[in-house]
Amino acid sequence: MGLQDEGQTIRRSDGTAARRPLWDTGWGPGRAARYAARCARYVDVDRLQLRAHGRVAVRLDFPYAVGRGPQRAEAALAVAVRFGVEARRLDRSGRALRVTGPAEEVARYAAALPRILDHAEQLTSWAARMYGECARRPQHADHFEALGASGRRAAAAYFRAVAFRRIVEVLVGPQDVVAPEVDPAFPLWEQAETLAGVLGEYGWVEIRDAYDPAAALQLLDTAERIEAPAERWPVAAAHGEQLALFDNASPAPQPAAGPVVVIPCSGPKLGHAAPAGKLYVGKLHTHARRTADALTAHGGTVLVLSALHGFLPLDQVIEPYDHTWDDAGSVTVEELRAQAAELGLTGADVVLLTPSRYTQRAAAVWPQARTPLAHLGIGQQRGRLTAMRENADHYTTAA
Repeated sequence: MGLQDEGQTIRRSDGTAARRPLWDTGWGPGRAARYAARCARYVDVDRLQLRAHGRVAVRLDFPYAVGRGPQRAEAALAVAVRFGVEARRLDRSGRALRVTGPAEEVARYAAALPRILDHAEQLTSWAARMYGECARRPQHADHFEALGASGRRAAAAYFRAVAFRRIVEVLVGPQDVVAPEVDPAFPLWEQAETLAGVLGEYGWVEIRDAYDPAAALQLLDTAERIEAPAERWPVAAAHGEQLALFDNASPAPQPAAGPVVVIPCSGPKLGHAAPAGKLYVGKLHTHARRTADALTAHGGTVLVLSALHGFLPLDQVIEPYDHTWDDAGSVTVEELRAQAAELGLTGADVVLLTPSRYTQRAAAVWPQARTPLAHLGIGQQRGRLTAMRENADHYTTAA
């Protein structure tokens, strides 16, 4: 593909050697391994899919990371422009991207992105430490005490987010842009963008050269080749997400054998990514799940309905999140219908073990669905779930 690994250098077009930025990770295999592990936490790079004419596509997922996943995905969108590749969001949470473009450029981009994000995060941490030092000064005590504990956390998170965004803007831009200096007459917490601009200028590198040629070559060598080009790339969409980048024609999905039982998600969750069948730990969810398992003991499908993600198969791995039906970006009925069609469940026999707001949306997808918990209070819902579980073959619809 034309990529060459030349140690710590890369050959310019004129044949001279240039030192590659973000390459020096210190001395010794231990430090190099720690650096590689740290970079790997920022983004998960899927297998490249190679089509005709030397173009590829790849999916990138950005772990939750205390809410920083969407920030890093936003940074990745900006970095893509510098590499001449196209990137777009795949989900409403903002933590998945689809990147397309010439094979070599996409490989360089995917190999460089973790290093660039790490560099931006290190500069941002520098800004955050300066903010923390300012916050601890006695002359600023009154200001931060007035914010309260939650206000201080929110202010610090906001400062870091603004600083990270500005640092990425500087790294993506040209080197000769001079950042304004921090004004000592104003408190530092009011100058997040200015401080970040200074640090970004200080830490500026040519990000287009920040990739490891060996990593880029490995991405190309392991790419999945799509032999049969189509006029357009079919998209399997669910909740706005690209489920298959280059799907070949496939037979229509068959209805599930046995009932489809829909249960609600819950606010309480595990603190790490997990399959949807294990992530939620709320009491009503757990109660409904036990009943759903009883109803599908001889065949069927259990789906979790999430305000953010829509219908989730139990084995679908997702990150913990904080989202309710009242929040902007909640899944729509149209998206739920598209998901049901994609899963092959449009005409299924459906039982909704869900509270009212979940039931309203799911019933719009399946008007004939059975709703045994409809019009019941939370205590009655639990009683009905217990009764259904004990007599799973004769469940009835609530009046």
